[in-house]
Amino acid sequence: IHSSILRTRPRTGLSGPFAPWLAVPFIAKPAQQLGRACRYDTSLSTRESELIILLTGAKHRSHAEFDIHQGEALRSGIGLDVIESIPRDEEFSQKAVEDRLLPSLLLDHERDQNANSKREIAIVKFVAELLDTCTVDDTRYQFTKDAVGHDEVLVEIVAIVGYYTFVAYTLNVFNIPTGLSKENR
Repeated sequence: IHSSILRTRPRTGLSGPFAPWLAVPFIAKPAQQLGRACRYDTSLSTRESELIILLTGAKHRSHAEFDIHQGEALRSGIGLDVIESIPRDEEFSQKAVEDRLLPSLLLDHERDQNANSKREIAIVKFVAELLDTCTVDDTRYQFTKDAVGHDEVLVEIVAIVGYYTFVAYTLNVFNIPTGLSKENR
């Protein structure tokens, strides 16, 4: 499993949660596989996935997760003003996301015509409610399903939140720094 992780992560190696996970190989291997599926094999755009990951890191007070994925989010086309508007730590709530992040996201959509505004906003609201309440109500579920097209995408969103919650807890408990210089984020 050690060499498999290194092969798939040539730039970052065993940074992030992988070193602690390797202490228990029968957890490390499926965790790596789930991470790869959540990160690279969903129908979500990289931009959508990175918004979900940033929200998850923000909610769980995982500065390492947030910092690592800030660079990925920028590369996916998310503006720095959007990233900086994400409420973090004790400020995180569904209401704070709607009040602070959504206006920045709408401005970002005006600049980037490739972004699917309705779909992204539905995903952000779904994820904020899920992270804030550990579920979503029927109205939010249906609104998001209508915006993304089908239940499979909702499963992908929930999987990304769940996986990156596991990552955030690992980074927090083992006090793992980002391991990346600002240039490499």
